[in-house]
Amino acid sequence: MKTLFIYGSTGDLVKRKVIPALQKINIKVQIFALGRKNLENKEYQEIVCEGKCSSNFKERINYYENSLERQKCETCDDLLDRKKTNFFYISLPPKMIRNALTQIIAIKEKGFKVKILIEKPFGENLEDAKNLEKFIIKNNLKKEVLLSDHYLFKKGIIRLKPKKFKKLKIVSLEKVGLEGRAGYYDEIGALKDMVQSHFLNILFKIFPGIKKERIELKEIIRKRYKDYEKELGKKSNTETYVKIRLIIENKEIEFETGKKFEDKESYIQIDRKKIELKEENSYEQVFKDFFRRKEKNFPKIKQAIENWKITEMIEKQMKKEELTKY
Repeated sequence: MKTLFIYGSTGDLVKRKVIPALQKINIKVQIFALGRKNLENKEYQEIVCEGKCSSNFKERINYYENSLERQKCETCDDLLDRKKTNFFYISLPPKMIRNALTQIIAIKEKGFKVKILIEKPFGENLEDAKNLEKFIIKNNLKKEVLLSDHYLFKKGIIRLKPKKFKKLKIVSLEKVGLEGRAGYYDEIGALKDMVQSHFLNILFKIFPGIKKERIELKEIIRKRYKDYEKELGKKSNTETYVKIRLIIENKEIEFETGKKFEDKESYIQIDRKKIELKEENSYEQVFKDFFRRKEKNFPKIKQAIENWKITEMIEKQMKKEELTKY
């Protein structure tokens, strides 16, 4: 049985995607959920399961109060397995990742084997991502850390390999709006929510070795759906739709993503080949590969740094473009 510690265990992502995925995979997992809230096991189980967990799976979920202000996870000592690898999943805001890593470093220094999966985004911006990379290298964690992007584990994407092409188009148009993510979404917008977090990782998978200096920006369109500010409850300059065209070594790249559209569209088109991306919980594949150490399927830290360089280059130009409504 695998031992998994979850940082950020009371978050929405863990409840909606991670717990259902861990129940479905054919790998038995003992889950130690860590959080700052004072909850009893049964309370936590009801929160994350919402009546959908089997009794056997629910028994393997245990909640422990843990403050990230401490240098060590004091509740972890009696839960760790000295003979096997202890797996850690960090689903926290970027500014809190280092706190969780500090606790895991203390565990590693006691001689325990650890493997760490950090949920996107890797850092809040380019500078933050570079500093996080330095912290990981300084504390000899580079071999233990993997980055998560569930998009790369979708059935239509995971089999993709580097290939020659002339035109690549990635589209994700949603019917939904803010869905309770108002504060978070307004800070990042469509560019960082989809292009930085997912689209660029797909591009790296098909066309590795891209550098910001080789990219020519051809077009940027930014828009916001008309009821956004009403739904948000305040004035905003955040985009909910972007369309970006890039030229890289005579290859045309187009990204298009947005919210509140009449029809949902999600696909990748490589020249004439169109790959529809179905609605699925790809976290099942994420954790299968995490536990089985299939590291080639995960984004690399160096790639995440280059990703931020490209994103910030686009963002700088995008701020000069008019924000229209749709």
